[in-house]
Amino acid sequence: MKTKSVIIIAILIALALVMAIVLRGSNQAMQNPTIRSVSDVQTAAVGTYASSLTQTLAAKPTATSTPAATITPTAIRITATQGTETPTPACYHLRWIKDETIPDFSRMNPGETFTKTWRVINNGICTWKAGFQFAFYGGDPMGGSNYTLTQPVDPGQQMDLSIPMTAPSGTGIVISTWRMSDITGWFFGDALTVKIDLGGETPTP
Repeated sequence: MKTKSVIIIAILIALALVMAIVLRGSNQAMQNPTIRSVSDVQTAAVGTYASSLTQTLAAKPTATSTPAATITPTAIRITATQGTETPTPACYHLRWIKDETIPDFSRMNPGETFTKTWRVINNGICTWKAGFQFAFYGGDPMGGSNYTLTQPVDPGQQMDLSIPMTAPSGTGIVISTWRMSDITGWFFGDALTVKIDLGGETPTP
């Protein structure tokens, strides 16, 4: 009986020692936490920073695009100044009506003088002004000189244009061409011609 009591006491003492050891180890673990490596600390720090950055971006409000301002053009009214219209060459016209003298291919002798006259009409919409010239245009002038208008000729008005000439020397058909021109020298209207035959047979027109 005494022996059993000794054994039981020994077992209790052993259990007490084991419990004491366990409790001591637990207290040491709590007082001395496990120290992690430097790399573990850096990794943890990076993770914490990334987490805070993500939260910051999520919390930042999204920028809303502002529509561009619409610019309404302002109408500008321009008032034209009324002035005198300047006639252009397109409004000047001359139409041949008939030959008053010296029909085409009239027989002439060299040195013979004559006056060629044409009947014409202003069939344009602008008045021929004083200063316009009925001028030599081509061929042989046969001694003729330009004729300058001394008074205006209105649209629809007829007039005779006469040029004194002298038959040149030689033989054959001689042609002289004349046209009306404005004060700038711009020719307009029909070309008027005189055709004479020097010493030859009269050709068929």
